[in-house]
Amino acid sequence: MPVMTSSHKNRRIIRSTKELTKPLPLKDYYQKRNKLLIIRGVGGLGDILMHRMMFEDFKRLAPDVEIHFACPKQYHQAVVDHPYVEKVLTMEEYQREDYLISYMTTTACGRYELKKAPHYGKHRSDIWANHCGVELTNHNMHFHLTEEEKQEGRRLIEGNRDRPGPSVMLAPISAMELKNFLDFQLLGIVRELRERGMYVFGSHHQSIYTLIKNDVPVISGVNLRQWLAMIDQVDYVISVDTAAFHAAGGMKKPVVGVFTFANAETYGRYYPTAELVQGPCPFNYFGCYNWGLCPEKKRPKPCLTELKVEDVMSKVDDLLKKWPVQHSI
Repeated sequence: MPVMTSSHKNRRIIRSTKELTKPLPLKDYYQKRNKLLIIRGVGGLGDILMHRMMFEDFKRLAPDVEIHFACPKQYHQAVVDHPYVEKVLTMEEYQREDYLISYMTTTACGRYELKKAPHYGKHRSDIWANHCGVELTNHNMHFHLTEEEKQEGRRLIEGNRDRPGPSVMLAPISAMELKNFLDFQLLGIVRELRERGMYVFGSHHQSIYTLIKNDVPVISGVNLRQWLAMIDQVDYVISVDTAAFHAAGGMKKPVVGVFTFANAETYGRYYPTAELVQGPCPFNYFGCYNWGLCPEKKRPKPCLTELKVEDVMSKVDDLLKKWPVQHSI
């Protein structure tokens, strides 16, 4: 086998160094210098919505820069109306070499939260922004629905109305099954809301059979813009730890959020119209972010099983006092 001499090694290193320090052509620099790419390679929808909190401060720090956001195509309708995002790209469309600066946020929050567990810390929008070297000061989502979209949201809500009273969207299902209300909790909340003279309907991308079997209206199968419009037009939202909570909070809609292994205060700290419920933990943690290793996981939902309907309704009553509706049907 031939032996590589030190001179060969040096030439190899020099070639590699020259490649790394190859000057950027002026034309390429001019085209790329005013573009910034943020990449979120996965969902879920709640995380995509929380990304909306970042862009105002990015634009404030670099007002001449175009902000481009890449995420899976099924989430584009959740961000296309953001006034500080010039372009939304699919994961297949973007070319990282087209940008002088780009940031991948996909794994930043997971690494941070696992490192902190069983304690909690920053909001996810702050974790992502810090990963990009930015401290957020605004945390605004900047939703901009058209009047036509708002009318469609109102039409969907009223078209399923089964009784008079203020309207309540109930979002009991998350992409993570461990966060979902148990049947006794779900039906108990419906019963208590109706006793308070309210019209409640369920919302999810699929049918909610527990509600349908008990003659509770369910609005499913709508697109993302219709779903956002319903949240904009409903009077109140009650949600488990899922995207509906973040959409409602970002719109400053009165919302009750029910949390399990994520910390409610952390996730709800930027939503002034939110009331928060933390599911009881057998070890007295307040969101450990470590449900997979919970010694009590033999129970169906260790952070949720002992949650009482009264715990949720107490926060609902606080919400009604703080944010009374000015109309009812």
